[in-house]
Amino acid sequence: MTTANRLRGLRALIEDAVDQGASAVERVHRATASRPFDVLDHVAPIAPAARGVRLVHDVTVAGVYEAIRQINHLVGATLEMAIEVVERASEDDDPGAPARPEPASDEANPMVGEAAQPPTAS
Repeated sequence: MTTANRLRGLRALIEDAVDQGASAVERVHRATASRPFDVLDHVAPIAPAARGVRLVHDVTVAGVYEAIRQINHLVGATLEMAIEVVERASEDDDPGAPARPEPASDEANPMVGEAAQPPTAS
């Protein structure tokens, strides 16, 4: 198995864990929030207002957790593209070729140029 395939598997595992985790937390969030809303539904003077607040709450919660899942998928797709780019770049390299040293320049290395020249007799 190549490193790129391992990274793809890890990306998929993490993306799935975040997706499933967000859905599980959303279910617990909704269940926990429903308890006080259920109680408020039985208090006649405030029940209509409580139902409105519950509706706003539920829509907001759904939007937030959906945004988490969508961002998670976007991050996963971005990582997949990055893995592909790295994989293509590594395929273009000749693995048997020795590493090419960077050419020395006066700007990159102050020891090259005048400082590296032997002193001249005056």
